[in-house]
Amino acid sequence: MMANPIHRLGDLADVRAGYLTREAVRNDPKGTHRLLQIRDFSRDRTTVNVPDMVRLTPESRSSVCTLQPGDVVFLAKGANNFAAAVPDLPSPILAASYFFILRPSPAILSGYLAWFLNHESTRALLSRLATTGAHMPIIRRDVLEALEIPLPPLTTQKAIAALDSLRLQEQALLTDLARKQHELISSVCMTTARRTIETTILEGARP
Repeated sequence: MMANPIHRLGDLADVRAGYLTREAVRNDPKGTHRLLQIRDFSRDRTTVNVPDMVRLTPESRSSVCTLQPGDVVFLAKGANNFAAAVPDLPSPILAASYFFILRPSPAILSGYLAWFLNHESTRALLSRLATTGAHMPIIRRDVLEALEIPLPPLTTQKAIAALDSLRLQEQALLTDLARKQHELISSVCMTTARRTIETTILEGARP
């Protein structure tokens, strides 16, 4: 079996910077754009909480890059880098400055690209290549663009992305199940403890 060709990420996707503001972001209900931030993603990074997104009006609309379905956002700052394919969201939406916006070419699927960037081996490599700025690791654009990616046929990319989506859904369900199990056990233990205390008090009050 022949190995899949290797390409630079920069040859497969246009990498752009997120929206940089001069001041702290404040919500403006009358703002023309929404701003995608880390907090807007679900735990498994597959959905976005649109109603709670901050609204703003960009200082200069000519230079901003609005998100499109099929884009991939990559968290370039901090120790917990992740990539997420952008779902179909109400436009216009900007990505926060700590994100890079990756706009894939027709040769690569956004789900496959996000999967590759989230893979343990890729994350480990990027961690080694990160520079330190403002007391946190940063992945520079040139480092991201130079990243080498194996490029299988689109049918294989689609299958990999689908499997990864199922994995994320299962992970989210298991996490939710574990949380509910913890809450149930905690509630049962507390109820048992209170009943034991009440029984002890009643027995102690008997003549």
